[in-house]
Amino acid sequence: MSETMQLRANFGWGLLGGLVLAMSGCATPPTPVQPPPVVATLPPPPPPMPAGGYIGMKSPTRRADGNYFTPNLDNTDQAAVWHLRNALNVAALGCDQAGGGVVEPYNAWIKTHATVIDRYYQAYLREWQAPGWWDWQRVYDDNQTRIYNFYAQPVMRAAFCAVARVEIAQVGQVADDDLPAFARAALGRLDRPFVEFYAAFDAWRDYYQPAPPPVVRTIDVPIVVTPPAVVATLSGNDTVTTDAEVSPVHAPGDTPPPDAPSPR
Repeated sequence: MSETMQLRANFGWGLLGGLVLAMSGCATPPTPVQPPPVVATLPPPPPPMPAGGYIGMKSPTRRADGNYFTPNLDNTDQAAVWHLRNALNVAALGCDQAGGGVVEPYNAWIKTHATVIDRYYQAYLREWQAPGWWDWQRVYDDNQTRIYNFYAQPVMRAAFCAVARVEIAQVGQVADDDLPAFARAALGRLDRPFVEFYAAFDAWRDYYQPAPPPVVRTIDVPIVVTPPAVVATLSGNDTVTTDAEVSPVHAPGDTPPPDAPSPR
């Protein structure tokens, strides 16, 4: 009886082992891990020419602080208010074809705030007269023309007029004492379309027409001149100069001249 049970046990274990082997043979092998695909890194696209730009176009230079020269850097209170009036005047004259919306609020502002605007304007004129230039009026007129021409640039007109519509809608609500601070901030916003255009154009120009490398000054080869010989006169006190032979000076790397033949 025990032998029969032992045989059954051995048979059972053998059957179980066979099943395990069969199942292991049917198991799905692990999927190999694929390396991540190699993504080619492309260089950034070249900067585009801004709309309205052209080859050979001139842009203002940058100051040492990185800002472009515009009419509104380092303004006094009086200059800021009057320059804002000039900028909005250009917008009133030139934005009808670029969305409009400036003439009526501009006229309302200069009428209802005429007194305070004139006060800042008179102070602005005194600033121009203070240095005592005999031709201050001519210089002042030239400056005003530059301001008008700056804001009248057709390339930036659409962007400038969009900002001007926002500023003219706000300036009429500004208190008189707060007008200089508002004018400075508004001029910065009105200048932004021009500054952004200059930056985009300079990026395009510098990409395709890089500036030449700076010129490095070389070390000059010193030239040594032999002073004329001094000889005594008959008196023994005065001196005169005589023509003395000057040895030529050769730069480094020059081939020295052959020695003169000795006299025979």
